[in-house]
Formats: sequence, structure tokens, C-alpha cells
Amino acid sequence: MKKSIIVALVCAAVSTGLAYLFLSDLEIKYKTMAEPVKVVVACQRIPQGVLIRSDMLVEKTVPKEYIQPKAFQDLRKLFTEDGSAVYISLNTIEENEQILSTKVSKTNQDTGVSNLIPEGKKALSVSFDCESLDILTPGGRIDIFAIVEYIDNGKETQDAVFSVAQNILVLAVGGNCIGSAKKSEQDDDSNNLNSITVAVSVEEIQRILIACQKGSLKYVIRPVGDLEISNIEPLKLSAIVKDISKISPNYDKSLKTTNEREILEIINRYANMNKRK
Repeated sequence: MKKSIIVALVCAAVSTGLAYLFLSDLEIKYKTMAEPVKVVVACQRIPQGVLIRSDMLVEKTVPKEYIQPKAFQDLRKLFTEDGSAVYISLNTIEENEQILSTKVSKTNQDTGVSNLIPEGKKALSVSFDCESLDILTPGGRIDIFAIVEYIDNGKETQDAVFSVAQNILVLAVGGNCIGSAKKSEQDDDSNNLNSITVAVSVEEIQRILIACQKGSLKYVIRPVGDLEISNIEPLKLSAIVKDISKISPNYDKSLKTTNEREILEIINRYANMNKRK
């Protein structure tokens, strides 16, 4: 019986020792997880395709267990030694969101646009007719419109303008990419001085290419923060310019002023001169 008691006591001691070791390991584990560490977070909303500046970020102390994989923990690693920005946002980063290496991309003159393309998009270079690109900068957003000539149901030639794509991210202007130092025309050997490279979906690529083939393209620069997509109806030239040859001869009786009658007479005279020619 004494032997049984001794065995029981030994088993109890071993169990107690194992329990102590387990609880100690568990305590160490939870202490490690709760250890405060630094992580880089956004102090404001950072739109997609924006060059990340130091005033957009801040270091924040959180428990280690809340650190997300691939999160930056040192603010200095996001900038050069002199504090210059070298990363752009590949996706929108919300305020207080941790900065992950999968959501940003380091860029310079040598990387091109391949690593700047947001998820779900492709890069397309587009040439615009008689447009100056001096006022457009990489990282901005534009709307693309097309002016197309076509034959309507009445077999008459019509000019119309319609929206091709909206809220499009500009990856590069000529040979200048997002985050790169601006090249002069002498330094830019890309042969794309009159084109821009945009991030677009496959459907947008199709619309842009067919519009470019059948008409001329124009771009409109969006203000910062404007992400709205509007339902824009196509507009025919005939909707804003009336055919003066179809104006009724009695129409001038309804004119209220002498100036209006004089203007109409000039227009009609000009129209008749063109007909004789």
C-alpha cells in the first residue's frame, strides 16, 4: 500500500510539473503576443495610385498579435534617406489601416509601369489628338471622351461625343511614370511624348480602342478626390447646332429686337453665299 501511495505521489508531482510548464509556456506566449510593438498606419485615406508622402503615415503602437503579415513597422523604410517618397498605393488604403507591402509598390525611373498596375487592371498607352500633356501628371485621374462621325437611321452624317471611360488612373505621361523624377523632352527617349499610359479594365480597353479607331479621343482631368461615375448620355451635334437652311422665312417676325433680325439676316446671307459656291 505504501508503494501505491508513493507511485500516486510521484504521478501527482509529475502532473503538477507538466501543468506548471504548460501554464508557464502559455503565459510566455500570451505575454509575447501582447507585447507592444510599432506598426506604420495611414493617418488619412490614401487613394489608389497616389505617391505616398510622410504626412500620410504615422507609427502606432499595438499589441504584437494585431500586426498583420507583411506590415511595415518602421516608417523610415518607406522613404529614402533624405525623406523622398518612393512608394505608391496599389489599392485604396483607409485611415488607420496598416501599410502592407502587398498594397504598395516601390517605383523609380527604371521600374516602368509593370509593378504599378492595380489589381484587376491592365496598362494601355493612349494617344490623344492635338492635346498638350504638360498639365497632366502621373497619378492623376481622367475621363476619356470620343468624337465620332457616323450615319444615323435617316442616312445623314452625324457627329457625336460620348463618354468612353471614367475615373481612369494615369500611370505614366510620356516616359514619366508615377513616382519617377520628371524627364525633359531631350532626356525622354520613349517615343511616347504624346501618349499617356492608363490603368483600365478589359472592357474599358475595348471601348477605348474602337473609339480611337473610329474617331478622335479627348481627356478631361478630374479634381483630386472626385471618384464619381456618372451616367453620361451621348450628345449629337444636331442637338446643339440647328440647320439654318431649315429656318422658316417668317421666323424673323417673332424676333424681339433689331439686333436679332440683323444677326439672322447675316446668317442667311452667309448660307446663300455658300450655296452659290
